[in-house]
Amino acid sequence: MTTGIFGDFRQGIRHAGPGVIGSWCVAVVGQLLVALIIAELSAHYPLSGYGYQWTSRLTNVRFGFFTGWLLLLQWITGLPGICGVVGEYMAGLAHSQGFATPAWLTVPVITVAVITAAAFIHIVSIKLVAIWNNAGVITEIVGSVGVALVLLWGAGLHPPHGFQFLLNHTSHYTGQPAHFTGFVLSLLMGAWCLTGFEAAADLSEETQNPLRVVPRAVVSSLLASGIGGFLMIAGFLLSIQNLKATQASDTPLLDILIANLGLHAAQIVLLVVFVSVFACALASLALTSRLLFAMARDNMFPFSKLLSRVNARHGTPIPAIVFVWFVSCAVVLMLERLELFTSTSVVAGYLAYASILYAALRGLHGKTSEHFRLGRWRLPIGITALVWCLFITGAMTIPESEPGAGHTPAIASGIGIGVGILVYLFVIRGRLRRGEAGVPQEE
Repeated sequence: MTTGIFGDFRQGIRHAGPGVIGSWCVAVVGQLLVALIIAELSAHYPLSGYGYQWTSRLTNVRFGFFTGWLLLLQWITGLPGICGVVGEYMAGLAHSQGFATPAWLTVPVITVAVITAAAFIHIVSIKLVAIWNNAGVITEIVGSVGVALVLLWGAGLHPPHGFQFLLNHTSHYTGQPAHFTGFVLSLLMGAWCLTGFEAAADLSEETQNPLRVVPRAVVSSLLASGIGGFLMIAGFLLSIQNLKATQASDTPLLDILIANLGLHAAQIVLLVVFVSVFACALASLALTSRLLFAMARDNMFPFSKLLSRVNARHGTPIPAIVFVWFVSCAVVLMLERLELFTSTSVVAGYLAYASILYAALRGLHGKTSEHFRLGRWRLPIGITALVWCLFITGAMTIPESEPGAGHTPAIASGIGIGVGILVYLFVIRGRLRRGEAGVPQEE
């Protein structure tokens, strides 16, 4: 939650002004519908590889491969977006204080360093990953709630604006009230931030009593992020002193913190944010590597024999972790702007969500689970969630993300999908024909 808000608040407020809090609420509702379907699927198939496994079993293994490919594309481009938050706000803090940084210490360099640190920790000690993740959860809860309450308290005592300020939809680009397109583009913050709840499903094979624990974790994590994020965003928005200056800033949340809490308090908050961001990076790397491992285990990925290996000492898929590290770092060098990472990740992720929802609507008919079931609500929830995912996909690809910016997210996502098609045609299709790949047959 904290990572997504710090990473994409800039785009949201530039397109829709303080009214971005409305797009956050829309995203919470849309993603809750998706989470409910995923929770039910996790109660039927508690397997690593989540979407790939589910769609392979509910439709066919070819459809499952492309779903898995989209999910990998989502997380491999999403990991640099997560780690880039550290680089952007470190650079912003240095710039705000007039510090001169070495020419080589750029945001991409810092981003690659954070990705490398996350991969190193995963390889060296899974216990250290767990410790850091626990610390991240604590800092996420205490830090985000604490900052939100402090800012809301300050805005209540000395309000620069009234609550009606949250209805202001002034676009940074036009100076006029945002139209439908601007509001749609502002959804990126919520659309990207409110993902990752499916991580619990991807780690089902490493979870005790997953049939009960995982569905609840999926839904509760989404609700917690939605409510906590709303409070944090409201606190920041109501504390804005100068809307035009905030919209123009590359690090608007840092500016708000310094203006309201002072430099030293802002530095402490950023430290807490960095701990949360790094924990998020570790979780993202865990999710991606487990998904890749699950596909490789079924021989559904190039170099599957290597990528499906698990280190006997640490119990982790080290080759898969190294692969994710390498590709993520390469992505950093190809795309220079953080929002291009996140928007590309959103396009691939929501296409994958749509695939999962389609498979659920088609394949779960007549199936029930005693641990989590939607019953007759599955169909209307699933259809509405599917429409939501397709809407977000269109929102991220049809309009320009910024005036004159072109359609880079659509192009980058198209290239990624094109590579997946080539991998299927020249590698996976032959394996399937020879019976050398695919999910194990259910008895």
